Amino acid sequence: MKDRERIGNLEELMAESLMRLDRLEHGQTELKYGQTVLQQSVMDLTKVVRTNSKDIEVLKVDVAYLKENMSTKQGLNNLFEAMMSRFDRSDEQFAQTHREMAAMRQDIDVLKAR
Repeated sequence: MKDRERIGNLEELMAESLMRLDRLEHGQTELKYGQTVLQQSVMDLTKVVRTNSKDIEVLKVDVAYLKENMSTKQGLNNLFEAMMSRFDRSDEQFAQTHREMAAMRQDIDVLKAR
């Protein structure tokens, strides 16, 4: 092999090596950018998770409050029965009042007739 052939081979090898290094450098730049984007996405996700965690805690408190203050089915049934009992008593009182008024009208009619 002559010196020119060796130099030509070396130049080709160097050119190929430099192209590979350029591609590698470009890939590293893209990797760094991707890592930056990934880190930003993780930070954004962390913020969302924190916000959701706070919302979940508020909901837990709300649920606990509702459990403590919400009437049970039996409690609502008892309330309904008590209300119906009061309505029945009121109806009976109105009926009694109507009977008494009818009796008074009869007495008034009897007095008017005399």
